[in-house]
Amino acid sequence: MRFLLLVYLVLSVPAARDVNAEEVDCQVYNHLYVCLANGVLHSVAFEDVNAVQTIEDIELHLESLGIVDIAKDAFLEVSNSSALYIRDNQLSTISRHYFADLDQLTYLDLRNNSIAEMEDGSFAKLRSLETLLLDCNNITAFRAGTWKGLADLRELYATNNNVVLRRNVFRGLRHLETLALDCNEIAEVPIGTFNGLPHIDLLYLSRNKISSLHPEVFRGLGEVNELDLGRNRLTDVSGGIFRHLKNLNSLWLNGNQIVELKADTFAGLDNLLLLFLNSNELHFVDMSAFAKMRNVTIDPGFKVAGTTMNAIWRVQGRFRCNNVEYQLPYECAEIESRVY
Repeated sequence: MRFLLLVYLVLSVPAARDVNAEEVDCQVYNHLYVCLANGVLHSVAFEDVNAVQTIEDIELHLESLGIVDIAKDAFLEVSNSSALYIRDNQLSTISRHYFADLDQLTYLDLRNNSIAEMEDGSFAKLRSLETLLLDCNNITAFRAGTWKGLADLRELYATNNNVVLRRNVFRGLRHLETLALDCNEIAEVPIGTFNGLPHIDLLYLSRNKISSLHPEVFRGLGEVNELDLGRNRLTDVSGGIFRHLKNLNSLWLNGNQIVELKADTFAGLDNLLLLFLNSNELHFVDMSAFAKMRNVTIDPGFKVAGTTMNAIWRVQGRFRCNNVEYQLPYECAEIESRVY
């Protein structure tokens, strides 16, 4: 039976691609019959068709096979799959026919390929997709039609690329909850970048080259719970930048070049619980910036006259501070202060 299926898969390779049967390599890989020819994935089938009929979540594991291209209808025999892991291959372009047969897919892992281009409508048939991983590729831009069909996507990971952000770049992902854009060499976040993302809960922008943020850049993101801006080049975060983030719970500003915290720096963040400020260049701190943050824990914290300020919201006035050592509290001296 196994031999007959292998023969069928070999014969089913499209003649239009001018592939000789001798060039097709069909093998069993992770309980799948996989047929490849010169790096082109021609077909995938289940090793045991009867066994998968009792499995609710069917996963296809096609990692590290040297895949450079995918033939049309390659997934036709496994169309009821819910997850596809095709990371660690050599795909450079995502064509619109690649995943057309996988309309039940909820999870797609394309990490660590060489993807530089995605055709409009590449994911149009994946209307059930909830998680898309595009990390560690060569993506520089997302086309207007990239997100067609992905209205129900919940998680988008695109770290370690070279993505240039623009206004409305994620419009169409109206149910997105997690957006990870760490390590993208991002220098600018234009106003309107996050338009159409009302349900974002987790927003990760760490390890980029962001030096400034417009006060309106986070407008419409009232449901964000975590915001990571760590290890960028921010020098000034005043001006009410965070005032639209009413539900923010955790904020990472560590590893930047912030020199001063002004009275309005954290305006609107009354519900903040975790604030990471280590590895900055803080010299001046207006403690009234923390006046409404009754439950916040600050890393690494502040010391005044040798005492760590635990209830920092009770401290008012301006302080001159310096960072003695990594992960140790900032040592601060009064310029003008009052402790209640």
